[in-house]
Amino acid sequence: MTSDTSTLRIAGNGRLSLPVRQRRLLGLEHGGIVVVRVEDGEIRIRPVQAVVDEAQALAQRYFAGSGESTDTFLSDRRDAARHED
Repeated sequence: MTSDTSTLRIAGNGRLSLPVRQRRLLGLEHGGIVVVRVEDGEIRIRPVQAVVDEAQALAQRYFAGSGESTDTFLSDRRDAARHED
């Protein structure tokens, strides 16, 4: 993974502006949606697609060899939600 460090100022209203070189590294040069997490006294900012990709990879490991998939799970949940009314 590529590393890039900057010192940034957070405005009084909480806004933070990320440098273009860091946005480019994350595929966010034109903006986008991010997930912000505070963990062990640190702020972690990740593109939402990276979080989704990680969750899908984790699910694939759990479903491997079971004949189940995330698509099956989501389809089952949609069917159950339709019948909850």
